[in-house]
This record gives sequence, C-alpha cells and structure tokens, in this order.
Amino acid sequence: MKNGIPILVVLAFAAFAQGGHAWSQGAAPAADVARASPLLVTPGDWPTYNHDPAGWRFNPAETTLGPKNVGTLVEKWRFPTDGSKEPIGVVHATPAVVAGEVYFGTATFPAFYKLAADGTLCWVYRNPARRSVLPPTDGAPVTGKLRGAASVAGIFGSALVAGDAVYFADTGGWMYCLEARTGTERWKVDTRDPKFPDSHFNNVLMASPVIADGKVVFGGGTLEQLFAGTPSYKGSTGRGFLVALEPMSGKVVWKHDVGPKPDKLDPPVVLEEPWGKHTFEYGPATSSVWSTPSYDPESNTLFFGTDVNTAPRQPTPDNPALHTADSCAVVAIDAATGIRRWNTQLNPGDAWTNVMCSYDPKTGLYKDQSIGDTPKVLTLNLGGAATKVVGVGCKNGGFYILRSDNGKVVGHTPLYTGPPTHPPADHDPRVLALPSSIGGLQSGCATDGRTVFTNGIDALRLGSQASPTSPGQVPTGGRVTATSVDLTVERWRHERPKIAEMGGTPGKPMYRDVGDVVASGIALGNGVAYFTTVGSGKLIALDATTGAVLKEIELGPVFAGPSLSRGRVYIGGGNTLWSPGEFECFFPKQYTGSVRCFGLPEGNETAKISPHE
Repeated sequence: MKNGIPILVVLAFAAFAQGGHAWSQGAAPAADVARASPLLVTPGDWPTYNHDPAGWRFNPAETTLGPKNVGTLVEKWRFPTDGSKEPIGVVHATPAVVAGEVYFGTATFPAFYKLAADGTLCWVYRNPARRSVLPPTDGAPVTGKLRGAASVAGIFGSALVAGDAVYFADTGGWMYCLEARTGTERWKVDTRDPKFPDSHFNNVLMASPVIADGKVVFGGGTLEQLFAGTPSYKGSTGRGFLVALEPMSGKVVWKHDVGPKPDKLDPPVVLEEPWGKHTFEYGPATSSVWSTPSYDPESNTLFFGTDVNTAPRQPTPDNPALHTADSCAVVAIDAATGIRRWNTQLNPGDAWTNVMCSYDPKTGLYKDQSIGDTPKVLTLNLGGAATKVVGVGCKNGGFYILRSDNGKVVGHTPLYTGPPTHPPADHDPRVLALPSSIGGLQSGCATDGRTVFTNGIDALRLGSQASPTSPGQVPTGGRVTATSVDLTVERWRHERPKIAEMGGTPGKPMYRDVGDVVASGIALGNGVAYFTTVGSGKLIALDATTGAVLKEIELGPVFAGPSLSRGRVYIGGGNTLWSPGEFECFFPKQYTGSVRCFGLPEGNETAKISPHE
C-alpha cells in the first residue's frame, strides 16, 4: 500500500490538491492543552497502524479470541449503520483502537472520526482550510465529477493515539494533531507551505505516524512518479522524507530527506525503455516514503523503506548509473537528530515512473520494486549470539533480514527472476510472491517474534503490457505465508482460490480467472492471523500455527487491514484503489465506506471494554 499502498494511480488529481496555506492554524490554548489528561493506552489496545513501535502488527495481550472460538465471530456494530442517511468516505487504513474507542480517517470525502465503544459517533473533524466535499445522502451514485473532488487530500494512513492526542496525515500534504477526547484541533502543519523545510507543491503523506524519542514522526514526499518523464513534466523536483515534530506544538525538530536534492540536469537525461523514450530535465529524485517507520528505543533508531528513483541522476564517466543508492533501500536514522546511520539498497537500477513498462527485457529487471513494508525489529541468534535485526517485505516478493546495527543483509527468501510470462518460468516453490508494480509484498507483513507472516500479490504479467494503454493484465494469485523468523522453514501457506469472473455486466464480465490478492495488513493475536482479501472482499481468520481457515466473513469492497483489540476485530470498508475511472480495474469499487466491529456472540464474551479504565 505504499502504507500500505505503493501504487496510487487514482491519486493523480490529489497530488495537485491545493489545501490552505497556513503553516499552523487553530492551535489549542496552552491552558487547554495542560488540562487534558492522557488516555490510558494498554498492550491490549491497537493505538497505531502496526500496533507497536517495533512494527510487529501483533497484539500480545489478546486472550478472548482464539482458534477455538473465532469461528463464531459476529458483527457487533457498523458505522454508519445500515440504511444511514449520512454516509462516509472509504476507509483504507487500519483503524486505531484505544479502550474500545475507534479512530480513523477517510480516503474519499475526507474527514477524521472518533467512535465510542458501541460504534456511535463521538466527533468528526474536517480541515477548516479546505472546502468540505460530502457524500450524497440520497442514495445517488457517486459521479465522476464528484469522485474526483471527493478524493482530493484523502486520509490513507492510520492514526496514532498517544497521550491525550491523536495524530494523522493526508495526501494533501498536511499533518495534524487533535485532542483525542474532543476532536479539538491543536495544530496542523502544511508540508506544501513555503515555510516548511524544502517544501514542495506535490507533497503527500501516506505513511502512518509513530512516536520516537519523544517526537511524533511522519513519512511523506511527492507523487511525481505519476507523470515525471512525460512531455508536460520532464523530471522530478521533490523527494521523500521523514520529519519529526514536537508533539505539543507541531514545531519541526528535524527533517531527513531521502537522497540528494533534485537539480537541473545538464544535459537532460533520456531514458529509453520498451514503451518509448522519456526526457528528464530535473533529477535525481526518490519518491515518497510509503513505509511506516519502526522504532528501537534501545538504540534510539528509526527504520523505514524507500521508493524508486522517479528521476535519474546525471551519469558521469566514473559512474554511468542512472539510479542513486537511496532508492529501493532500507534506511536507519538517529531518532534524536534525523541523521542517517546506514542505508542498504535492495534493488539497484530502479529508475522508473508510471509512464514506463514495469519490466526491462534488456536487463531482466522488474521496476517499481520499492519497500513499503515496515521493517520489524527482531532478535535472532546469529553465530551463537542474540543479535538485533530488522525484517522487511519488498515488492520484489522477498522478505529480508538485515542487521540493525549496520544494515548488512543476513538473508532473504527466494526471489523470482524469470520473465513476466503466464504461467511463470520455473522457480523456487518457496517464492512468497511474484514481483511487479502492484505485486510482491506491498506492506503490512506481521510477526509474533517466532514466525513471519507475509501477505502476497502475484501480478507478474503487468510487465508484459505492450504500452500504457494496453488492456490490463489481471493479478493471478494471492496468499498468506508463515515462515520461521530466520527464514529457513516455511510453516504453511494459504493460497487464495481464483475468482472466475469479475466486473462488467451479467454474462459479459470484464475480467476472468482473477487472483484474489491479499493487499491488507495482517493482524496477529492469541494464535490467530486476520486479514482481508481484495478480490472476494472477505475478512479471513487463520490458525496461526497450522494455516487452517477458521472464519470467513463477507465484507464487500475492501482494501483495509484489520486491527485486534480486547476481543474485537475492527475493519474499514470501501475501495477506491487501482482504478482511474468508474470500472473495477481488477477489483470491485465502492467510493463510500464504513467501519465494522466483530466479536463473539452475546453471552460468550469475556473481554471488558471500558473507556479510559
């Protein structure tokens, strides 16, 4: 996703959205801030995208739901309720949950919501610097014109609940802090404002924020990959970044920019590939940071992944490479200063934008092989010594283990390196997913410290398209795989069944034999792995030890991953991704959304949900 969602063709219009230009507006008076009491966040809550700073997506305190009873899950509530005359936008990110209260934003018809433990609305916030676009309340379909307006500056990342505040960001370039109890705006910072360090008109934020070293850290950058290298946009002038803010004031403490600052290329650099020639007059550039960072307090280090070079570097006689070492890399930075400690590139040679083919037959390289997954902080026995490492999934289909102190690659799962054919060339059966621009391991892999759980997408044939306007090659598979944390043993894999027909009209489907991809984050707890499927639109619960299916629940269009807290599973609904128009573009669409809560039937629940206990 880069954050879940690395490819976002649908956001071309959002990239140019012009919100307000205030550096920081509407901050709450200091006295009000001082009076607010902190929320009690416990291990049983799910207060951020990955549940915890280490990025595991594992709730160790879950004791109510387990393999023996999760098959009886029922819907406890839904917001909005069925038949509600106040619809909301699509919910594309994992809901944050503290004491049963739910925090989330919407990707279309942008707004941020807090729900009570019973699913009723506590408050809703909309950026006052923008004109609000509300979904139709009369059941009318979302038209193309309304869809474009609704998707501007959407919220695609999860919220972070910390202390007495909730933090989130949007694709219009804003970062926000609200008072968690009331929804009162404390501050907001516009990364497109000239006063923001190295600001850019195209900045977007899709990664979810984290707390590190007493600061709130956001990841973002530009979305220039959608149009860089075209006659109307010859190059990229922005780059990805991490920025640390003071939680109470929103003041910038440090900003870490990915790679060198783009500059005029003299002479311009021309890239020639299967779809044609593309001229770049500015570069080099590394696109937005989609990866939600993780944090190791012991070493005070932040870890994150980077995207491709969306504009090449100027080749020189001593270095003819068009890519920089900063693209498609795992990075460690000092949480106190933002200074880089190490950088390990996993996929060199990846200078690419959406106007290029995602496979280069001359080099045999797949393109857009970025790292959108969160590096998970783990401990392994290496050479007889307990050693801290990070484990991370990549869009090339591999899961990597790197030393956390120096970034050295310890190992990775097998990779597919054959051509984009169907069926694929012979390859190691332990390949977790096939590479492509919307394939591999996107984001949301999980671990309980013993096993790594990966969510895979096979969309290999996208690399075989003759031109950007050729009919799309549908994904062919999706799965969840469980592998030992040292990557030596595959414990099981759950392969999703194909979908015979999708889209179009009765008798005239748009697509056939479509793979049911797993693009959402995985949530773990008490021996159960939860995830959603994009094609079939289901919430699935698997036995984390055996891979056996314990429960399947029909959701409808969905692209969000679940959270797990105190005997309840929470999931957002709707889907606007991977489609530039009204058609499915591989997957069913719904431009309004919901949040649903699932739990055990009445009389069988043992978890107590008491706000602020």
